[in-house]
Amino acid sequence: MENERIKMPAGAIIACILITVFLLALIAGLAMLIKDSVAKTGRNEPGAVTTEVPSTEEPGSVTFTEAPTAQPTAAPSEGPSAGLDIGGTQASPDTAKTEIIAKCMNAVVSIDISIAQYGEQVAGSGSGVLITDSGYIATCNHVVEGASGIYVYLNDGTQYKAELIGNDPVTDIAVIKIEGSGFPHATIGSSEALKVGDDVYAIGNALGELSNTVTEGIISGIGRDIEIDGQSMTLLQTSAAINSGNSGGALFLWDGSLIGIVNAKSSGSTTSGASIEGLGFAVPIDLAKTVITDLMDHGFVTGRPYLGVSTKNVSYGYGFFSSYTYPQVVSIIEGSPADLAGIQVNDVITKINGVAINSSTALRVAINKFQIGDTITVTVQRGNSTFDIQVTLQEKTSRT
Repeated sequence: MENERIKMPAGAIIACILITVFLLALIAGLAMLIKDSVAKTGRNEPGAVTTEVPSTEEPGSVTFTEAPTAQPTAAPSEGPSAGLDIGGTQASPDTAKTEIIAKCMNAVVSIDISIAQYGEQVAGSGSGVLITDSGYIATCNHVVEGASGIYVYLNDGTQYKAELIGNDPVTDIAVIKIEGSGFPHATIGSSEALKVGDDVYAIGNALGELSNTVTEGIISGIGRDIEIDGQSMTLLQTSAAINSGNSGGALFLWDGSLIGIVNAKSSGSTTSGASIEGLGFAVPIDLAKTVITDLMDHGFVTGRPYLGVSTKNVSYGYGFFSSYTYPQVVSIIEGSPADLAGIQVNDVITKINGVAINSSTALRVAINKFQIGDTITVTVQRGNSTFDIQVTLQEKTSRT
């Protein structure tokens, strides 16, 4: 009898081939996965052993070098003559980032303001920066303007009642003071040498509730011309998150030096519907410190023309759907240009040199366009009469 060969069914043969192909593919896939995993550990991701950063060569360079030892972008300036100290919270170049931030936080304060209306009540919140060890604090004019009471809270929670030393609506800078000595204070830096891309920290009383909140970003733009309440300002732009309550707070360079006073942000969306994110602004410290010095020394900024009136906005209606707003004089500084020209309390100012004025802010902006010694035409409504008054602008020489 011949030996019979055992024949494998065709289906079984195909199954064996498929299983073999599957196993080979699985082995190849595992090999590639292991290779890819090993490659990732060498990339510049969190946890990587080495980090590379762009060098400080001219724009256009593609050279990459190892991260250098931290050095300030520019040495802090000596500050103005009114005692702004450069010795404050600045840390040495080799200080840890968290230590630098901790020192900066100690120089930033939270501010609550109250108004005398139906009894004194909290009307708003903001931030400020201690600039001397004797308790002088820089903040924004719009944080403290019109306040009947100003209350300051240090980083350790200590509360003080502050006095308004002086304010300047043109630059949106104000100076207040708390009693005491030995306060931690900021190092006054310089904004002149800043470059787009410099790392910065914004510190302030976010939302008026989260005191000394720190956000990190970069300098996004230098010399941005921004209009705020009708007043054109040249500001620093930063990507550090800015929220309500940050106004008057600090913008620190990464070395701990104060390079700006935070005063504005853009949020929401444009008229075309585009979302706005990451647009914060600050008054450059090189501009702010000149104003701060004048406010500390004189209580006002020297070298500017002034009219000498305080005003409030009043509205006049002409029909159900129409109304016009103008500034009405509520007080006049004795001996001021307005006083000498014959402007009176309750006069409504409607025009300056023939240009309509529709608010107290518009009046201030209009006056600041002129020079000391200029004679302007102020159109006023007094009772049922409207007439022009010639006023020669002069420099303010006292706080009152």
